[in-house]
Amino acid sequence: MVPVDFSFIEKLNMVQARLRTEMNFKPADFEELVKLDMDELDRTVFPAIVLAVSGACGDNGQKPEALATIVQFVFMANRVHELMKDDLDIAEELRQFPVLVGDLLYGKFFLELCREKLLPFLDPLAQVIGTMSEGGISRWLSRDSKLNKDEWLQIIEMESASLTALAARLSAELAGVSLPLQRRLEAFGWELGLAWGVWKERLEKTLVQSILQRANNILDEISSGSQLQLQPLLEVLHYIAKQLNTDYNPLEAGS
Repeated sequence: MVPVDFSFIEKLNMVQARLRTEMNFKPADFEELVKLDMDELDRTVFPAIVLAVSGACGDNGQKPEALATIVQFVFMANRVHELMKDDLDIAEELRQFPVLVGDLLYGKFFLELCREKLLPFLDPLAQVIGTMSEGGISRWLSRDSKLNKDEWLQIIEMESASLTALAARLSAELAGVSLPLQRRLEAFGWELGLAWGVWKERLEKTLVQSILQRANNILDEISSGSQLQLQPLLEVLHYIAKQLNTDYNPLEAGS
């Protein structure tokens, strides 16, 4: 259930409706092609970050909605690629199918970039896709190892924080704010993604809280040095903090 207390809830609903339309393949729906369990955070975090930053920066145009859709496509494509199995007894067509569906999603993100004349964002998005893939490879290579906290953080930074940070920065760039402010908003997005990833890996709750506090400190810094409307950013921070205050249960994904 999408949270109803966002000041930008109408735009968020429009983004998610747009995503549902784009994911309606013929003659099959997306859910029939791959079983991608997504919980509320999976469906909401990236569009919410983009729309919150654009709202804070006073960008009320339609391009932030397109950007929110594009970033969500990148996230979903990466998640679908993670479904690929390397079991020796699996049929090759089943092994490759998630790759094909993930590539289709990557194609959709590129198509949206073209439609919305956002091609200057292709290079940073391509770079972060590579970073996320590196994180996935690192996770796979360490699958039989017991990782320490720093090793986990490095993987989470690549897989999760890199994209939430970029979502915030591109939204700020689209709004035309100064480069220093773009960087502060990028840092805010980074901390949100890092806290989310730490929570999903069931690392120490105190670590999650300390990361969220860093995100809050960034907003305090922004508040003292700019004229941004902080309410949308605070809404996203409080929403994520509330969600991360519960125990992560992947069995509830999609509910």
